[in-house]
Amino acid sequence: MRCIGKGAESAVMFCGITNLPPPPTKFNNILLQAARETCEESMAEAVHEAVEENEGGRDIAVAVDGSWQKRGFSSKNGGVTVTSEDT
Repeated sequence: MRCIGKGAESAVMFCGITNLPPPPTKFNNILLQAARETCEESMAEAVHEAVEENEGGRDIAVAVDGSWQKRGFSSKNGGVTVTSEDT
């Protein structure tokens, strides 16, 4: 449902109208925690690598770009890219 801009409640309503079982939510918290841990580990590793390449200095210039799935402040999906100026 997120690919058409609708959330979990819309999926539950759609399944109810079409006489389907509700979408599974049993593993949402487990998947969220795993994704969060992976994300934090990846970012920490990238910082460590950048500091090593900068000979221990933490004053690193970066370029940042972000994008949202839809315009306005109501989008719940987005992405950010951070690139070191030295790469």
